[in-house]
Amino acid sequence: MNNQDLDDLLQSIRHLPASRPSANFVSNVWREIRKRKHAERVACRSSLSALLRPAFVGAAVGLALVIGISGGVLSGLESESQDVFGLEVFSAEAPALPSTVLGQMR
Repeated sequence: MNNQDLDDLLQSIRHLPASRPSANFVSNVWREIRKRKHAERVACRSSLSALLRPAFVGAAVGLALVIGISGGVLSGLESESQDVFGLEVFSAEAPALPSTVLGQMR
């Protein structure tokens, strides 16, 4: 489409009468706004009720227990591996650390 085509279209539209909104346009807009807000509240309530179902709560508690127990087991394995590999020199309480040596002199 070139500029002349666009100019021709605008000229033809210019002569058309301007359409006015219907008399109850504002009330229709507000009704639609209320309807959509109500739909949002219903969707929020339904998702909240789905989260509070006993099956979902049980699954969430079970998952939290599995994560907590595995984290505890893995941290215990980590401390044992540091002793085996001699990595205690990198800890905050390393025997040759100046702050550790000065703390023992007191």
